[in-house]
Amino acid sequence: MRRLLTAIVATMLAVTGAATASPERVRLLEGAGAADLSPQDLAEGVEGYLPGGAIDVGALLQPPPKADSTADKADVALLRAANGHASEGRWQRAIDDDASVYDRFDRALGVPPDRRHLPRLIRVLNRVAQDVIASTGEAKKHFARPRPFQRFALTRVCGMKAPPKPEPAPTKGGSYPSGHSSISWAVALVMMEAAPNRAQALIARAVDYGHSRVVCGLHFPSDIEAGRVLGAAVVDRLLAVPEFRRDLICAKREFSAVAAGEKSEDLPACQ
Repeated sequence: MRRLLTAIVATMLAVTGAATASPERVRLLEGAGAADLSPQDLAEGVEGYLPGGAIDVGALLQPPPKADSTADKADVALLRAANGHASEGRWQRAIDDDASVYDRFDRALGVPPDRRHLPRLIRVLNRVAQDVIASTGEAKKHFARPRPFQRFALTRVCGMKAPPKPEPAPTKGGSYPSGHSSISWAVALVMMEAAPNRAQALIARAVDYGHSRVVCGLHFPSDIEAGRVLGAAVVDRLLAVPEFRRDLICAKREFSAVAAGEKSEDLPACQ
């Protein structure tokens, strides 16, 4: 069952000091694989690797284009074209991308990215996603850019039965940067570290996934680019964290073994 946009946005922005892996958040990230989670899995706390405020989002990201500036008008034109002229197949892909993250990289990775097949990788991704969600939440509050559907009448918006009416003069919103774009880019980069031979397919899928947010009418193209910058910055910072590097080595060994036909549960403990 697809969740409404408001539920997804609330999930993506729910940032606490020691966040809990709520069913909504886990299902959004892990997609189809979340159906296999036990109540204990869902009750476990998920903490990122980084301390709060590790990424200075104000220094990292340029402000979004000012409304009605030349850059903003270009953003709007691309948004309208993507949202209004997407084929039915592309629209459906955008809807599916709106609903989850990890499982949308299934084909690009070559092994289903779920807890049944790659539990070590999923644990790493969940912690990385927590770091990205925290930084994205700070950035959204800092920039407060209104979303496209707050500013313009759109024919369709992912997750909504009918697009909302534009606001008269919106000044606040959560458009910049895109949370889905930030997480998907970080996910692709981590998956690339675990499966470098799948890098080209993973990056192509991440680019297409980010564009889905524009097709959905939920973000402007510049929101997507900012999301990629933020996701990459988080992963770059994580590469200096010994615990992350250790877990990533374990995830890489797991992927290589599973891709070769072994089962994750048969692998020795990774220290």
